[in-house]
Amino acid sequence: MEKKNPKIHSTKTKSERIYRANRVQLAEENGLSLVGGIIEKGISQLGPTPPPQPSLLPFPVARHRSHGPHWSPLPVGSQKVVHSDHNETEEDDEEEEEDANVYKVASTFANPLQKKIKKGLDFSCWKHLISDAARDDSSMPTRAKLVNDEKRNPSMDIIGLELSDTDANKDFDEVEMADTTTLPEGFKNNSYNRSPHRPVSLETEIDAENRARLLNMMPDEIAEAQSELMDKMSPALLNMLKRRGQDKFKRIKAHAAEQDVTITEDKLIQNEKGPSQIDSDISNREAKVTSKETLEGLDIMVQNSGMSSGSLWNSWSERVEAVRDLRFSLDGTIVLANFAAIAENERDFIRTDGDPGAAGYTIKEAVALTRSVISGQRAFALRLLATVVDKALHNIQQNKVGSTLRSENIAKRQVDWEAVWAFVLGPESELVLTLRMCLDDNHDSVVIECVKAIQSVLNCDLNEDFFHISEKIAFNGKAMHTAPVFRTKPEIDLGLLLGGFWKYSAKSSNLLPNSESVLDDETEGSHTIKDDIVFAGQDFTAGLVRMGILPRLRYILETSPSNTLEECTISILVAIARHSPECANAVMKCPRLVQTIVQRFTTNQLEIHPSMIKSVCLLKVLAQSDKKNCAEFLKNDYFKAVTWQLYQFSPSLDSWLKFGTEKCKLSSSLMVEQLRLWRVCIQYGYCITCFPDLFSALCLWLTPPTFEKLIEKNLLSEFSSISTEFYLAIQALCSTLPDFYSQETVSDNEETWSWSYVGPMVDLGVKWFSSGNLSLTPLLWVFSAIMHFFSSLLVKVCPEDTMHVPWLPEFIPKIGLEIIRNGVLSCKGDRSFIEYLCCLRQQSECETSVASVCCLHGLTQVVYYLDNLIKLAKVGIQTLPSHDHKSTKEEEILEHGIMKLSLSEFQHVLDIFMKFVESEWQIVQSIETFGRGGPSPGLGYGWGASGGGFWSLAVLLAQMDACLLVHLLKVIPKSEDTAYVQIVNSVLGSCLSAGPKDKVIIEKSLDILFQVPVLKYLDHCIKLTREKTEVFGSEYKEEDYLFFCNTLSSHFKNRWLCTKKRKSKTKNASVHLETIHEDSDFSNMLEWAHQRLPLPMHWFLSPLSTIYDKKSAHQRNPPNTSEVLEVIKCGLFFLLGIEAMSSILPVGVQSPVKRVSLVWKLHSLSVTLLIGMGVLEDEKSRVIFETLQKIYGQLLVLENLNRSAKTKDSMEILKFSSDVHDGYSTFVETLVEQYAAESYGDLLYGRQVAVYLHRSVETSVRLATWNALFNARALELLPPLDKCLANDEGYLEPMEDNEDILDAYVKSWVSGALDKAATRGSVAYTLALHHLSSFIFPGHANIKLSLRNRLAKSLLRDFSQKEQHKGMMLNFIQYQKASKSAPSERSSPSKSMMYERFEILKETCDGNSTLLIQVEKLRSLVN
Repeated sequence: MEKKNPKIHSTKTKSERIYRANRVQLAEENGLSLVGGIIEKGISQLGPTPPPQPSLLPFPVARHRSHGPHWSPLPVGSQKVVHSDHNETEEDDEEEEEDANVYKVASTFANPLQKKIKKGLDFSCWKHLISDAARDDSSMPTRAKLVNDEKRNPSMDIIGLELSDTDANKDFDEVEMADTTTLPEGFKNNSYNRSPHRPVSLETEIDAENRARLLNMMPDEIAEAQSELMDKMSPALLNMLKRRGQDKFKRIKAHAAEQDVTITEDKLIQNEKGPSQIDSDISNREAKVTSKETLEGLDIMVQNSGMSSGSLWNSWSERVEAVRDLRFSLDGTIVLANFAAIAENERDFIRTDGDPGAAGYTIKEAVALTRSVISGQRAFALRLLATVVDKALHNIQQNKVGSTLRSENIAKRQVDWEAVWAFVLGPESELVLTLRMCLDDNHDSVVIECVKAIQSVLNCDLNEDFFHISEKIAFNGKAMHTAPVFRTKPEIDLGLLLGGFWKYSAKSSNLLPNSESVLDDETEGSHTIKDDIVFAGQDFTAGLVRMGILPRLRYILETSPSNTLEECTISILVAIARHSPECANAVMKCPRLVQTIVQRFTTNQLEIHPSMIKSVCLLKVLAQSDKKNCAEFLKNDYFKAVTWQLYQFSPSLDSWLKFGTEKCKLSSSLMVEQLRLWRVCIQYGYCITCFPDLFSALCLWLTPPTFEKLIEKNLLSEFSSISTEFYLAIQALCSTLPDFYSQETVSDNEETWSWSYVGPMVDLGVKWFSSGNLSLTPLLWVFSAIMHFFSSLLVKVCPEDTMHVPWLPEFIPKIGLEIIRNGVLSCKGDRSFIEYLCCLRQQSECETSVASVCCLHGLTQVVYYLDNLIKLAKVGIQTLPSHDHKSTKEEEILEHGIMKLSLSEFQHVLDIFMKFVESEWQIVQSIETFGRGGPSPGLGYGWGASGGGFWSLAVLLAQMDACLLVHLLKVIPKSEDTAYVQIVNSVLGSCLSAGPKDKVIIEKSLDILFQVPVLKYLDHCIKLTREKTEVFGSEYKEEDYLFFCNTLSSHFKNRWLCTKKRKSKTKNASVHLETIHEDSDFSNMLEWAHQRLPLPMHWFLSPLSTIYDKKSAHQRNPPNTSEVLEVIKCGLFFLLGIEAMSSILPVGVQSPVKRVSLVWKLHSLSVTLLIGMGVLEDEKSRVIFETLQKIYGQLLVLENLNRSAKTKDSMEILKFSSDVHDGYSTFVETLVEQYAAESYGDLLYGRQVAVYLHRSVETSVRLATWNALFNARALELLPPLDKCLANDEGYLEPMEDNEDILDAYVKSWVSGALDKAATRGSVAYTLALHHLSSFIFPGHANIKLSLRNRLAKSLLRDFSQKEQHKGMMLNFIQYQKASKSAPSERSSPSKSMMYERFEILKETCDGNSTLLIQVEKLRSLVN
């Protein structure tokens, strides 16, 4: 039957279009032999291949592509196709009939497709309604509706199904694709949008069936059925059903109201702009976050950084789960329209109006599409996946570091790209297995798309951009491996503090399974695909290596791939080599892989391709990973093979520019990577003798060029990059120089640089100072490299242990004079270059800011070492210069000291960077939120964290600022007016910004903190605090401060900067092997694993919390109790000092001490008591302990007041179980046992235990504390309420309503455990008396009557049996809470109140005569 739609009528029929889409070019006699008969590699040839199973996917899929496409039998009478166009030739008719015969023959051997039976709504009824309405033109109004306005079906009102006059002429298949985004949420979850992964309830099926029947009824039939039902039911039942239906509809409508409005707005925007602009708008909305919102988000993240990841992980899981239903177009944008009305197996060319991809694909559908038998569909799916990953990474990069997508933004339908990234890499999508299988495809287009997809998933481009900038930083240290890691669990021996050792998400031993016993028959079948998938779910990159991606990539390189395929393949190898030492070792051990790459590099030497640049980068990364790899490259002459371009002499700048812009850019990038490879070899002590040859060839890049020509050709950045890398390589050569004043000869086996080359290099370097404008970013990197070259050179001239030098070489004053003459500093009173660098740091983009900080760091070092050398020369040189020589102004400045004359300028720089560090440490601390693997199962760029996380330029800039600040604090001389409060606060912030390769920053910070003047200032702050808290102690002496400095510095370095020791692989080994330290020569890369940095927020509490660190590499024998006790005493002094210091900070200054949760501070005080009473027995430590308790009690009162002002509900502030450890109840039980055994009722000890009974503490901890005190018979040892921490109100209010705790109170009461507590006035008796009386005699109606009656009966029975509890019962019945105005005075209740209380007691007796007698006995005692 022909279609009535004119758009389809002018072409071909539906059947013809379907057959042409599945046309197979087979002869009739060959059709039967090909069905399931194609045999490919990996398919067993034993027996015939079983026929393919029917598929319901929207594309033909087979278990293996050799099975061919699926055919279904032709319907009866369809052997001959009837053409709608009569102008077709007879040849076309015969060809079509011949094709139909081929299908007929082939279909006899294929089973028909079995469609799933839809139990829900049948859409076929819509077709009849629409067709009937279309034929009845006379009864159709201008705007056609299915029912009249007067008798409209209520179910139609819910659906909102209205058809315009244009919609009436559309085919039913197109109507099925109508946008249903405005449906309520409850209705969309029915069979209209049923997911195969979600079970359908019986209620949903019944509702769908009812709706289908209503849609098939006419309005008069509906009215008749309604009247019939009304006659059969009573009016009361009808009203009840109506109310229930209205309430249900209101709930559904309210649940979907906000979402419907947002979707409708998005659809209107889509109609106006088109789908390509929608996603950009969404990205812009994500990027446009006000600074206030960002700071609030950071505050939340920093405050929650120490909390348990349970609730955070649950919300994160919900965000990731929501990505399951998102549909993506080919360009990676979200398809907002809902196409779920069309089943997946029915999404063909006709039903989708000529665009089957318009509905988009979910991630799971795209992964499934990669199994299609059609190569074009496989390539399409891989490109779609790559685009989605690129889109997610781009949007994650645009976010601010540490920010998170808020719930209100999710409600506004903003795309949660972090969740998209995590879902794509998650184990459910099985993307890693899909990509590995597609890499073995026999179609080149599919292989290219697969390689590009892997390159996108591994974040190759973003990672290389980050490393490209970080390698320009001369003092940045070693490169970092990118493998995902997670923190180990807190341990009781370390006080349950966070900040454990980092550990790889996947065990490195499982990277190459059965590598040692591949030929063993017993282990041959133990390696399964399931093991690979589980391993890949923990670590994506390692999973690819385990699945054998390296041999496959080698095969691709050996088959002469295209330039694009070769570049992408080597980029993947670079990402794998950067992953971990094990992955880099796997690349090296893969047979012929490195050799093939070097051969590909040397094959075509006439032109430079991007793949050649990637090849040199790969060798550089492999050499950084292990010194043995570098030695092997030199042994096999790989280094010479890939660096021969460096030896090509360029006579002038004009000759280089003649190559053209593109060739110059490629040659610059290649030379930069070659120079970096050379620098790595120099750091290992190799290739130092290559300098003379390279100097003559690269002398052009060491002198300032004509900047106008480079700017005109847009090649300034390329030229400057080469110059920067050459000076950085020379800086590395300076480390190999022999001692300048030493007479010792160097051994022949050791390569060293010669001092004879230093003079010419200094002459070339100082020329850049007078070359003109250095404000451009590329030139800033050159200036930074030159400054760090000079500073490394000055360090070799001036050893640290030298007290004087006999003479100075000529190049030293030359460097200082050129700095003064060219206005680098404001020694002459003019505006200096250093001021301009500070402006660039404050106002420029991220890379320029990093470059300016590097320049400031290098310049500060040069000035510091110059002044020191000149001072030493004055001491060592005995003969003074002749008076006839008149010194210039520059020479006088150099003689008096550059730092001294520019002190105000350096002080201004110090003030600027103190503010920077103050705001940046919060960003670094906000990143580490989740537990294992972070937000995503981790790859390269920030492991999926917002803004790039630890791998972002923002964090790199924060670490550079902290490094410069610490260096400035070290070199700038202190005076009496030095503001130590700002210095201490800034140093604490710098420690929180440091990363794994910034151990030097923390060591210098600790050296600054633990100096006698700093500790004296902290002691001064303590004295001010004691006056406020009315606690006075003794004075400390000079030797006490020195002891504090040595003890605390040693503790913090051993506690946080140590590396984890590894056990020996030998079975009977008694000695443990330690990990290789950072300063070893075996590797030039660092691992995140096996170390603790970045530090947690509460790192300064470790002296109080560390009992014994048994995993530290520096400790072979456990310390004794006296040593631990001394560390705790020093830690108490330091903690009180920084607490007192933070209280006098200026308003608006962020303090790391204040940002640590009160939970951790109280917990650390409790840990100090686990080793015994030694802390409290020492007089000085006891005073400090008491002062800290009072300070934290005041903070608890303030937090309670602030929380009560924000919310009326009682909030648990002290969440020990959530913030510290899930099993905190066990810790409290241990503490209570220690308290009962050793304290003898010590006031401070009891006060510390009693804080766990505070109403702000979690219920589980309060209950565990009470039970532990009850079991230890220590309730009477607790101090009175007025001597506990904080105020009385915090223990008494709000009223206790937890059944378990109230039962515990009554149990203690009736067992006699509170008898002595009542006599001694213990806080335990006060709490039980107050909360039981407040619960049983409430002033409100919201009370659990059954619980109240049970508790009262227990107390009355106890009163009847124990005469000694008469006083306690009288106190109970007469209890009246003291007023806030007079807390010490407690008034008696009025007679009316007493009458009400006795009536309540009588009511609780439930008519029990025995208990009623006891009530009357109590009444007589009161009267």
